[in-house]
Amino acid sequence: MTKFMYSKEYFLKELNEIKEVPTLPQVAFKLIAMISDETSSMRDIGNLIEDDPPLIAKILRIVNSGFYNLRYEVKNIRQAVVILGLEELRDLVFAMSVFSTFYHIKENENFSFLQFWKHCAATGKVATVLCKYIGIIPNHIAFLGGLLHDFGRLVLQLYFRDDYIKVFKFSNDHQISLFDAEKKVLGITHAEAGYWLARRWNLPEDLSVLIRDHHNLTVADVKNNVFLALIHVADRITNIWGISIEPVPIMEVIEDNPIWRELSTRYPKLNNFPLEEMTRVFDMHLEEAEIFVEKISAYHEMTKDSEG
Repeated sequence: MTKFMYSKEYFLKELNEIKEVPTLPQVAFKLIAMISDETSSMRDIGNLIEDDPPLIAKILRIVNSGFYNLRYEVKNIRQAVVILGLEELRDLVFAMSVFSTFYHIKENENFSFLQFWKHCAATGKVATVLCKYIGIIPNHIAFLGGLLHDFGRLVLQLYFRDDYIKVFKFSNDHQISLFDAEKKVLGITHAEAGYWLARRWNLPEDLSVLIRDHHNLTVADVKNNVFLALIHVADRITNIWGISIEPVPIMEVIEDNPIWRELSTRYPKLNNFPLEEMTRVFDMHLEEAEIFVEKISAYHEMTKDSEG
């Protein structure tokens, strides 16, 4: 019997009966806990990394892999911190941990894992840029929220692959977004599936809410949860720019987005920054996101080659 039942209740029941769920490495959980704890410092994060020799080896392999065009070999984590900065190192460690959890997920003509990952990394980068530009501190939740916001799509691709193929086909045939196609075909969306995963991972509620609600928010939520608003607009921007797995190009002007307009009202500095220049800034960070993915992907290829 096919799982394709057009019922939200059915898919939620199927999810809740899953016993073995991909788990994050402990270092990722510890990083999330530190980031959520206002008393934690960047020094604490650095100490966490230093206490994990296998992780240090992975980081040094990436730093010395050629992507940073270094003239000399980096031999210890202190040198890596100087070159990357602790914030970049933190994001790299977390992303590397999450990436490795799902790296071998099955792909098809509709679903490219690397393209999906580029979208997530780009959303985190753009959300971080927005956060810094309007002067909101801390901004780490913006990167993590952006990185994880669409992870429900990995859940659907992993556990309901045949049904999710039908979602892509419905999206293309009816020229609607994947989110709308998920509601029409499955009755459950990637946001709900992502929240299920976040709960199984025991992620902090503030991070879990970003995953669950990044499509379902109103202008009132901009005041109540600015990070949710930032993830929403960062997601829209990366989709508009084609950094996406959407079958149908997103033909939206970000200035017409009501959440963007409300953000611009509450943070007038956004209005003072010329959109053309802003586009160049986003373009630069989207390129950074692609390089970010290439670094992590290259590490896994190197590891696979060395294991072979």
